[in-house]
Amino acid sequence: MSRPAHRRVSRVILLDPEDRFLLFKTHSPNLLIPRTRWITPGGGVEDHESHADGARRELYEETGLRIDSVGEPIWSISSESVFSDGHVQTTYSEFFVVHTESFQPVNDNWMENEFVDITDIRWWTKPELASSGEQYSPEPLFELIDQAISLK
Repeated sequence: MSRPAHRRVSRVILLDPEDRFLLFKTHSPNLLIPRTRWITPGGGVEDHESHADGARRELYEETGLRIDSVGEPIWSISSESVFSDGHVQTTYSEFFVVHTESFQPVNDNWMENEFVDITDIRWWTKPELASSGEQYSPEPLFELIDQAISLK
């Protein structure tokens, strides 16, 4: 599998009216140190897309939710991943906020690898995730949730 040295990613903090947020439990077996964690919807931005366009497309592909706008990003981060084959990839991620009614996500538009990598989907509250013992990313997720809630 070919991986670029640099990857642009868009992520969406998706909040329902009860301030629950949607996360995907993912397993990354190809990393040098494999890990399982809960992450926000999102993924790679295509070369011809802006981060906002990538966020809208990824949200539709991963959940079935179509939206007109994700607004401006509320946070960004650069990170590095080391894969088991020695490949090193830097990633620049932008995070957007979308407020929506609660809904049941669908996997009709998932790519083949997502059926393997994504092992669960769930709406969480902060207390539920905090007391679960589950790993999540990014590290300041709760602060980002608070910021997203304040944007209502």
